[in-house]
Amino acid sequence: MKLLAVLVNFGDEQLNYLEEVVKELKSFKRYQVTVIVQSNIPLDIEGIDLVNVVKLNNYQLLPLTCRAEIWKRKDDFDVFIYGENDHLFLESHVDKHIEYSKILPENRITGLIQIEKSTEGVFYVGYHSHFEWDFNSVETHGGKQFAYFNNTHQATFILTKKQLERVGKNINFNALIRYKPSYLLNNLVNSLRKKVGKPIKEPFRYSLKCKVNTDVYDFGGMKN
Repeated sequence: MKLLAVLVNFGDEQLNYLEEVVKELKSFKRYQVTVIVQSNIPLDIEGIDLVNVVKLNNYQLLPLTCRAEIWKRKDDFDVFIYGENDHLFLESHVDKHIEYSKILPENRITGLIQIEKSTEGVFYVGYHSHFEWDFNSVETHGGKQFAYFNNTHQATFILTKKQLERVGKNINFNALIRYKPSYLLNNLVNSLRKKVGKPIKEPFRYSLKCKVNTDVYDFGGMKN
């Protein structure tokens, strides 16, 4: 299977992580991997097939250029990855995504939850504030249990070609979804609730760079 990984890089502070991410992607045995990096600076890292140096007035939109690269090449690959320069993808992540995609209904999609490992243990960085599992969302498919985690921002996604095409029918893959006025009002209310120590309520408004992945899950026509 042909896999396209499009990564975003800003600056030179995390290039050591990017090198590790690219090295791991290129070590995959069951996939023919192409790596493209959208960056604001030139890069010379072994394993990267293409570096696009992007100049923008607002670099919050740099991650969105990754989606444009994916959409441009949607007919040339079987699996697509978007990620940041410090997110380490293992071949097993792709294996499991494909495995679960075969047993889930077409309006369901598997997501990813970020973890960070240190000498002190494992930390779930997306599991904070008001974010939590929806304990009423548990479904069983293929003998396995699945549930919805309400923080759709994990700064990454994996999509099969079929899933990419489905998302593309529900949203403009080259643009971000504009929030409804009710979302903006709710964001203001959430800010006030946070200041007085009260729990934040949905819907939660994500930033521009976060929406590059959250739009896929929140508006792409599939529940994750």
